[in-house]
Formats: sequence, C-alpha cells, structure tokens
Amino acid sequence: MKKLILIGAFTFTLIWLYQFYVGGLNYVLDPTSDNRVVLDIKKGSSANIIADQLYEKDLIQNPTIFKFYLKQNDLSSQLKAGRIVLQEDFTMKQIVDALVEGGSNEVVATLLEGWTIEQMGEYLEDSGLTIADSFVECAKICEFDYEFLPEGYLEGYLYPDTYFVDPSSFTDISFIDRLISTLNNRLSEADWKAVKKSGYSFEEIMTMASIVEREERIEAEQPTIAGILWDRFDNGVGLGADATVLYALGRTKGGLSYQDLQVDSPYNTRKYRGLPPTPISNPSVSSIKA
Repeated sequence: MKKLILIGAFTFTLIWLYQFYVGGLNYVLDPTSDNRVVLDIKKGSSANIIADQLYEKDLIQNPTIFKFYLKQNDLSSQLKAGRIVLQEDFTMKQIVDALVEGGSNEVVATLLEGWTIEQMGEYLEDSGLTIADSFVECAKICEFDYEFLPEGYLEGYLYPDTYFVDPSSFTDISFIDRLISTLNNRLSEADWKAVKKSGYSFEEIMTMASIVEREERIEAEQPTIAGILWDRFDNGVGLGADATVLYALGRTKGGLSYQDLQVDSPYNTRKYRGLPPTPISNPSVSSIKA
C-alpha cells in the first residue's frame, strides 16, 4: 500500500512539475501586445544575471525554468551581450532565440513631448534615419487619411513617444503616418466625447494643448495652466504665452527681450488675441486631456 502511495505521489509530482515547466515555457507578458522591451546585457553576464533581468521586466515567469531550458538545449554559453529588443508577446523560446541571435538592427527613436516637427527631423537625422529637411518637407506635402487632421499642416499631430525603427525600411511618409496613427490610438472614445462636450473644436484643443505642453511640463499642473489660458481665450484677452513668442522667433527656449515681445507674428499671443494659427509643438496626451 505504501508503495502505491509513493508511486502515486511521485507521479503526481512529475505531472505537476511538467505542467509548471510547460506553463513557464508558454508564458508571455501580454499576448495581445507587440510593445518592445529593451534589454541591455553587459559583456560577461551569466545566465543567472540575464534570467534576473528578464524576470524583473516580467518577461519570464520563473528564472529557474529559463535556466533549465538553456541547459536542456545547451544554450547557456551562446547568449549575446548588447542591446536586445524583445516584445511583450514573446514566449521563452522567442526570447532565447533573440538572445542567441544578438543585438537588434532596430533603432530606438525617442521623440520628446513638446518638440516641433523641425526638432523631430533634426533628431531623426542625428539618429541616421533620414535627412531633417526631407522629413520636414514630407510633413508639409505628404498626404495622410485621418478625419481629425486639419488642412494645410501637421504640427501638433505627430505624437511624441518612443518608437522602434528598422533603418532599412524607414521612409518619412510611413514614419509620419505611424506618429499620427499613434495619436489616434492614444485618444479613447471617452476623449472624443469630451472634445464634443467641450464646446471647442479639436483643432482648437490641439493648439491649446501644444501651448500647455511648452508652458508647463509637470502633468499635475497642466490642467491649471489650461484653465487659465481657456479663461483668457473665452474672455477675448490675449493668452500672453511666452512659448508662442519663442515659436514666432523660431526658438524653443531662452529668455525674451522687450524687442522679442514686439515681434509682428500671429503666433505672438502677447500682441494678438486668440489662438495662434497652428499648434506650436507636438503635445502629449496629458496636455491634450488638460
């Protein structure tokens, strides 16, 4: 009887261990997401260190299963150092394959909130992806099919975020379309309902958001700044936003002299009432919601 109990317990344990192992192999952080996760692996990192890095980013369920899989397939010594780009929907096998293959050809392009199209172009040129002038020119003349876009310009509608880009397939038009698409995806149905209830057009909101983004970077303070500016707008008072004067001067930072404040430009909200003709930067969702 004892022998049967021991055999049963042993069999149950084996089955449990097998299911635990298979569950770890098939685990993915998010099966519906293709978001990238960057892993920086230092030269000489052991399988233990890499397992801990993956576990900290929730890319694997259990470091022990990861190390067992490597040992089982004789891969522990084949993991490469460098910047490895993984995805949230990768299984353990896909993660290991990427680690064995080594560094990704993708370039990480981080476009900051409040940047102008010109700043984005300069950054992308510095990253070796395009020529700044061609990127800016495409933003002026290339056509994109989104109902919410205004006519004649794209400033304000290129969403600032971190993008993973394959240099071999990069084109200005496809990347700009991706930025606009990201903005579209970041705006929920509730956001669009809020736009309709606001009494302002989406174009007015995006222009105001671009000013808020440049005037106040602290997210918690943005609604207060937006409230002050909308109050001035509703009462027909000049917005008096220094960020718009800087834009009129072709600058994004620095102090303003008395002469600067006299610049004759529709973007000078210290001189002219109402909103400027276009957004002055590409804002984040927090500024848009503010």
